[in-house]
Amino acid sequence: MDDGRWSSHAKRWITGLALAVPLVAMLLYGPLWLWALGVTAAALMGLWEYETMLQKPAAAPGELAFSLSVGAVFPASAWLFGPKGLLVAAVASVFALWAKYLAMPPLTRDACHRGLITLSGWLYVALPLSFVLLLGALEEGRAWVFFVLFVIVSGDVGAYYTGKSIGRRKLYEAVSPKKTVEGALGGLVASALVGTGFGLIFLRDTGASSAALFVLSILTELVGQAGDLMESMLKRMAGCKDSSRLLPGHGGLLDRLDSLLFAFPTVWIYGQGWH
Repeated sequence: MDDGRWSSHAKRWITGLALAVPLVAMLLYGPLWLWALGVTAAALMGLWEYETMLQKPAAAPGELAFSLSVGAVFPASAWLFGPKGLLVAAVASVFALWAKYLAMPPLTRDACHRGLITLSGWLYVALPLSFVLLLGALEEGRAWVFFVLFVIVSGDVGAYYTGKSIGRRKLYEAVSPKKTVEGALGGLVASALVGTGFGLIFLRDTGASSAALFVLSILTELVGQAGDLMESMLKRMAGCKDSSRLLPGHGGLLDRLDSLLFAFPTVWIYGQGWH
């Protein structure tokens, strides 16, 4: 590995560890209201990156403020009112968008397109990210959140090193040229092993069997890989390499959240049968 690649690789690990330490501390010891603040901050940053990436020309300050204000309602509703609150927030966001355009014309095709980008940002970023709070509110909620993180991180590591070692066949070259079938399979194997082992140790009281944990680990990693590909597709459509330059060696926050956005809802929905 040349010096440039090693420098970039080392930078990724350093940034990842710098993010992981406070995140783990908050998830282990922080109350749910602190989680809500953290999720809100992440959702707002992700929405800002999403709007900046896809709105051409760039959203006006008033449009961006409106998008972020409505986006902040999602985690607040999930924290205060649970699943019903999150559902109400999703429906209310549609009404809020069209009410804005009724009150503030022009009523043009371009305004419609821009509004739909904003709406999709709420449903793509703020809504699924708020499931962290629904998951955390469950019995053994902290363990469930760590289950998702362990599965996704082990899948990313397994996919990266398997792909670098034996990757040959491209997974979806038009969207993500570096991803390989072998890497994706390596990620699935790593996630299945780590997720099942983690669950058997820390989720015993949920009544989840080893077979259920194995299936859930694979399912979570699959939707994680789908989320990764979806964000890669959005960046390619927007003509940019990263969602922002916020995190050295990683790009933007959305580049780190992409695999998790669908994973948290998946585990929460799957886990309803155990609670």
